[in-house]
Amino acid sequence: MKKRSIVISVVFAVATSVAAFAIELPADVTDIPSSYATVSNGKVKFASDCRAYPSSVFNAVLESYGLELTAENAAAVPSTYAKVKDGTVSFNTTAMAYSPMKYHKILTAYGLELTPEGAATIEGTKNYCQVLNGKIVFGKSAMAYSGSKWNQILSAYTLPVTPVVVVEVDCIDSDGDTVCDEIDVCPGTPKGVEVDERGCWVLEQTYLFDFDKAELKPEFMPLLDHVARIVNDNPKMNLQIEGHTDSIGTEEYNQKLSERRADAIKKALVSTYKIEPMRLKSKGFGETKPIASNTTAEGRAKNRRVELTPLW
Repeated sequence: MKKRSIVISVVFAVATSVAAFAIELPADVTDIPSSYATVSNGKVKFASDCRAYPSSVFNAVLESYGLELTAENAAAVPSTYAKVKDGTVSFNTTAMAYSPMKYHKILTAYGLELTPEGAATIEGTKNYCQVLNGKIVFGKSAMAYSGSKWNQILSAYTLPVTPVVVVEVDCIDSDGDTVCDEIDVCPGTPKGVEVDERGCWVLEQTYLFDFDKAELKPEFMPLLDHVARIVNDNPKMNLQIEGHTDSIGTEEYNQKLSERRADAIKKALVSTYKIEPMRLKSKGFGETKPIASNTTAEGRAKNRRVELTPLW
C-alpha cells in the first residue's frame, strides 16, 4: 500500500482558484443578440461594425457564453451598467461605451479573470490592454468594439473552477498518477502524464481549436510535443484519441465535430511527430460521455475535451 495524494473538491472564493477554463461561445447558440452575432446553419458570424451596447444587450451577450451577473457581484460594476433593487439586477437600455478598465471590472463581476498570458494574446485589440513587466495595463478611454473583436477579447479571459484540497491518504496507486486505484477512472496512465481528478489524460479543446473549428491552432502545437514524447518513450503503448463535446447544439453536429477534432490530433502526431499511424486511433464520442453537468459554463468547459487513452 502506498501513500498517495487524493483530491477532494471544496468551495473557496474565486480569488483562491488554482485552475481555470477558457470560455467560448457554445456551438449552435440561438439566443445571442443579432447586433453581436448571427447564426445560420450552425455557423456563427460575428458583427464587424464597432458599436456601443446597452448593458441589457451586453448582458444578454455574456449570458450566451453561459455567464451571469449576480446581485452580490453587481455592486462592483459601474452604476450606469447595472443597479440592484430588492435583490434584482436591472440593466440600462441606452447604448454606452466604457473604457477597457471599466469593461474589465464588468467582466470580472461576471466571474471572469484575465492573466498576463491571456492578455498578451489580445494586446493588438484596439487599445484594450497591454502587458508591461508582467502586469496588465488597461486602456482608460471609452472604446466601442465589434462583435468579432469582443469574441477575441472574451476568448482571452478564463472562467475559474472550484479548486481542490490535496489530502495525503493511504491507498494503492498502481500507475503512479497520484490518483488512487479505487477512484481512478483511467488506469494504466503512462509515467510523466498529468491527469485530471479522475486520473485521465485530458487535453483542453479550447486551447487547441478555434470556436467551431477542427484545425489545430499553430501556437498551441507545442502542447503535442509532450504527447509525442510520451508515445515515443513507451514503444509498447498505442493511443486512442477521443473527442468529446458539451450538449450545446445537435447530437449529430457534436458527434461530427468531436470526430474531426480527434482526427486532427492524430494527423498532427503522424505528420509532424512521425508517430506510426498503426499506433494511433481516433474516435469521437460527441456529447455522449459528459464528465460534468452541461447546465453550467464550468461544466460545459470540462466536457469539451480530448482524452488520450493508452492501449497496452
